[in-house]
Amino acid sequence: MTKKLLQKQIIPLEKSFKKELFETLLSLDLPEYSNNTGNKQFTTFQKLACVILYFRSKLPLREFCDFINHESLWKKDLKLKYDLKKSTLNDWVKTFDLDFLKRVLDETNRGDKPKILGIDGSGISSKYKSSYYQKRLKDFGINPKSPYHKLDIIADMENGKKIYDFTFTMKQYNDKKQAKRLLKRFKLKDVFVIGDRGYYFFYLFTLLRKKNNIFIVPPIKSGGKEIHRNLVRKKFQETFYKYKDLYNKRSNVEGVFSSLKRTILSKIVSKNFMTKKREVAYKIIVYNMKKNVFQTICFLRNFLNFKKNLLCN
Repeated sequence: MTKKLLQKQIIPLEKSFKKELFETLLSLDLPEYSNNTGNKQFTTFQKLACVILYFRSKLPLREFCDFINHESLWKKDLKLKYDLKKSTLNDWVKTFDLDFLKRVLDETNRGDKPKILGIDGSGISSKYKSSYYQKRLKDFGINPKSPYHKLDIIADMENGKKIYDFTFTMKQYNDKKQAKRLLKRFKLKDVFVIGDRGYYFFYLFTLLRKKNNIFIVPPIKSGGKEIHRNLVRKKFQETFYKYKDLYNKRSNVEGVFSSLKRTILSKIVSKNFMTKKREVAYKIIVYNMKKNVFQTICFLRNFLNFKKNLLCN
């Protein structure tokens, strides 16, 4: 009996995307209906679940509605009484604002206690372009403009590699300006935050130190003459050389960006700037959910291999 109780506490159950989706949405304590007046055919839970599944599927609106209504089992799982339509799903994407989506993102990271986080930014193309099309344009001597938007993230550098916060802008902004926005609303404590030379800024160092966090950035040469700045610069350099081994894990942020772009964030479909921000938020939520499912599968696989080795020995 004690062995069974220990197994229930230590070994997590096998998880699917459906279980992860239901757990995150149920933990939000959503109201039954998002609108006070008007049509109430769908609940808030059903609306949010359908939008997340739409961005996970990478299908156009019309194809996704046909898939949910006729082919998939999600209609039965979500207990949808009516068929989905293209216009209704398009309206549901706009109903949830960014503050609420950041709250959903925090729920995907519930129970996590990361020790090493990385901050970095990357450009994301607004339109998908084929390599063959780019090659043909170069053959004709045409260099078209490739518009892209800037995404800055704070991600885990160890096992999970999940995203904890992000900012998405239409234009190119300095890394320091985006880091200010991210680190001002940073809630974690006793954490190492790693950045490249672009984040060498005294304000960020003092801001994280007030929250009992350590900011690790390689030093740069600067000709400051103020005594206060020189004192902060010395502490900046001392922390970098003290935790220089941890700085080698900064390359994992680029791995998070590459997995995002290869799997779910290869292109941005939306045209309006507010819907673009919502689309990025939904896709990052899907990315974190997939990481949670993958972590449990890896844990179960390692546990079964360990059990086999014990039986063989």
